[in-house]
Amino acid sequence: MTEQNETRVGVAELISAIKKAGASEKVVEFQYPYMTDVFFKLAYASKQLLKGITDEARENFFNTRTRQQDDRINDEKFNRASARQLIKDWRGLTVGRLRKIVVGLEVAGDEAQEIPYDEELSFVMMDNSIDLQLWVVNAATDVSNYAKIAEVKKEQYENLAK
Repeated sequence: MTEQNETRVGVAELISAIKKAGASEKVVEFQYPYMTDVFFKLAYASKQLLKGITDEARENFFNTRTRQQDDRINDEKFNRASARQLIKDWRGLTVGRLRKIVVGLEVAGDEAQEIPYDEELSFVMMDNSIDLQLWVVNAATDVSNYAKIAEVKKEQYENLAK
């Protein structure tokens, strides 16, 4: 009988690793699916990140029906926190492409002029484009998007070593 050297991971180590993974920010660049050459860097919306966004958007108010203090989610605060926490950067966004993202946008400028990332602009874009908002939220909450990217990067690094 051959002796197998197995490395076993203890429960305490697993708990620590899971907490560390949940607290770390994972940012991946995705191509915007509705147009070529536009890329957004999105943070993975982990449970901890979503809780932080929700907590930031929560506000107290006096409920006249129950005559008690209550809390609710403020939509504007939620959208602002979501844009800030999920969209980290972009590239390839031009005035012309922005006109396609925000329907009815009338702004002067060269169609090819690139728009630099701006936190306030990301909020206004998400707040005024349901397609962008839905795509960002869906991409950021889909763990398979981030797992696939990690596998591809690992494969790329292994290929470099060969």
